[in-house]
Amino acid sequence: MAVMISPKEPPPVLLSRELGKNAVRHAVSTGLVQVARGVFVDPLDKDEPPWHQTEHLALARVAGVARRTVARPVFSHRTAALLHGLWLVDDDTLVHTSQKRLPSRSVAGRVRHVRDLPADDVTEVSGLRVTTIERTIVDCAKSMHPRHALVIADSGMRALVAPRRDTPSSNAKRTATLRARLLAMVEQGDRRHLRRARAVVTWADPLAESPYETILRWVGVSRGLPRPVLQPRYEVEGHVYYPDVRWRLPVTEHGALTETITLLGEYDGEVKFLPDDPDGADARRRLSARVMAERRRQNRLASLPGTTVERFDRTDLSDEDAVFRRLCRPFPPGWVATLSPVPELLGTSPRR
Repeated sequence: MAVMISPKEPPPVLLSRELGKNAVRHAVSTGLVQVARGVFVDPLDKDEPPWHQTEHLALARVAGVARRTVARPVFSHRTAALLHGLWLVDDDTLVHTSQKRLPSRSVAGRVRHVRDLPADDVTEVSGLRVTTIERTIVDCAKSMHPRHALVIADSGMRALVAPRRDTPSSNAKRTATLRARLLAMVEQGDRRHLRRARAVVTWADPLAESPYETILRWVGVSRGLPRPVLQPRYEVEGHVYYPDVRWRLPVTEHGALTETITLLGEYDGEVKFLPDDPDGADARRRLSARVMAERRRQNRLASLPGTTVERFDRTDLSDEDAVFRRLCRPFPPGWVATLSPVPELLGTSPRR
């Protein structure tokens, strides 16, 4: 299930001066949550998922900076990605802004990037000044670990390209045009981590449908697997399927093709098998039907000649080496031994 990409609107916040004396004590007594010094917000319901709670507090911190800053700041880097609704998997809780001059003093919880942004690199989201998606992709590619930056780049390109599974040639043309523009932007401004940024933009793909699909792909390509195909179309027994990611290896002997080894990688999100209504017999039947449909889908894909289907969930992705071993399992050990890691994607390359 693809994660939707849409702009986020920060929640209303209260400042300590609006709460009067003993603001913190008053906030606690009324159930408010303090998200930064002098900034408070209403909490979400406890039933909301943890990721939604984290996003809510992050957006409240942005609202606090916006309200407490006299001049309208330009939110950038990871914070711009948050406001654009791009995917985030890191645990950075700082608010990033960009400005022309070095500030006279630092502020806890905030990172100020000093630079003169062209007007074309700034847009407006939810009433706030924010770097454009293109600028945000490049900024994050230069400043974040490639694992996290690739997640942002995939979702940013997805938002800009708006790809469709059934129009691969059209997707490819729009993607190539955008990639060229982003690579040109990488060469401008900050010269640090250029190799990493080039690699992130080069390997990004708008057909990724969730952040953890991106991480699954990153595990493979950063350790040497070739560029895979995302969302390839399969028609099996009258059913059309689009697996998340496909690696394919033609095997030859004496110059003749003997077989093609295909690995289909699938990421199972936390909500994939959750029933709409978790209670009652109808919910259990719907859950059972979803599980059986997914099993039939896997069996049909795995029945194709030379095809292996490997499924992963978020727990699996916590052990990247184990994931890579599973991705390599269908392929000949001799070929796997020839794979070379990509330092720029692993985050181990020199600063340039």
